[in-house]
Amino acid sequence: MNQLALDRDRRAMRLAILASREARKIARPNPWVGAVFVGADGRVSSGSTRPPGGDHAEVVAQKRASFDLKGSTLYVTLEPCSHHGKTPPCAEMLIREGVSRVVIASLDPDERVSGMGIKMLRDAGVEVEIGLLSTEVKADLAPYLVHRQLGRPFTFIKIAATMDGYIAASDGTSKWITSGASRQEVSRLRAYSDVIITGAGTVRCDDPSLRAHGFEDQSPRRIVLGNIPDSSRILPATSYQGELAKLMVDLAGAGTVVAMVEAGAKVAKSFLDAGLIDQINLFLAPKFIGGSDGIKIFDGVGAQSIAETFDFEIATSRRWGSDIELILHSKWLANFIGSDGSTDNFE
Repeated sequence: MNQLALDRDRRAMRLAILASREARKIARPNPWVGAVFVGADGRVSSGSTRPPGGDHAEVVAQKRASFDLKGSTLYVTLEPCSHHGKTPPCAEMLIREGVSRVVIASLDPDERVSGMGIKMLRDAGVEVEIGLLSTEVKADLAPYLVHRQLGRPFTFIKIAATMDGYIAASDGTSKWITSGASRQEVSRLRAYSDVIITGAGTVRCDDPSLRAHGFEDQSPRRIVLGNIPDSSRILPATSYQGELAKLMVDLAGAGTVVAMVEAGAKVAKSFLDAGLIDQINLFLAPKFIGGSDGIKIFDGVGAQSIAETFDFEIATSRRWGSDIELILHSKWLANFIGSDGSTDNFE
């Protein structure tokens, strides 16, 4: 393929990625997919996945098209489905419409689809290409991919800390370490999540509401690890007192794709020890406790040597007012989406 054609393909796939982001919240627990048809005459039609039970991205784009799809190229962020579920197979529609070429960013790990959509298209004589901008798409779809491959929600932990790694002073005070701009971004992260998990200690000490301020209609379900005092601002919330691993499996089974952890040092360490953290959103304020007194990010027995440390990779960084946010990926996630996967999952 010459450079001109490759650039044209990349532009079309980027349009599909932009379309997919319109469906990040509404499509779950299904994947948020973007699709773009480019007709033989150069006209374009795009679409994104509707809420569960609604049309998939390919069908939305097909219905919006004002041109004949025969001989067109489809650019789609995730492999078209090949099975009958709540909607008919998208691959069948593409064959029926006479689409001549399908460019796919990423395979679908769902066992009902994985590779079968591609096989159906190729068996029908459709040209299929795989992998264009796959790193960017996998970064965008990381929550869905984790949910399908690991059988638990994509779990990220929000941490606000001083530059020397403290989340509170020795007297327990922590409001406000970070700037208003950072706190507004945290509200947006809450709104993006399906559930927020915190500890009973945090509820007793700070009495947070953990609502998505400014996004009240999108405030997620809240889960407290332990007993909840009757007058807590976090109510309504669910109390949980079992094993973390079981909680996460149960949440995934109920359709939870994104879980946010906003908790104290002990709960944060329990998620770290259990290997349940896929991403850390670390907000650092230009402040220092300046000594050994204070509450560190994690509380518990730490690594006894550098060889035993918990390794993450920095995916990207952003400024919020006077603060800096570091987004770190677990080694598994970084390896899965590609070590250069710097796309922001919550953009």
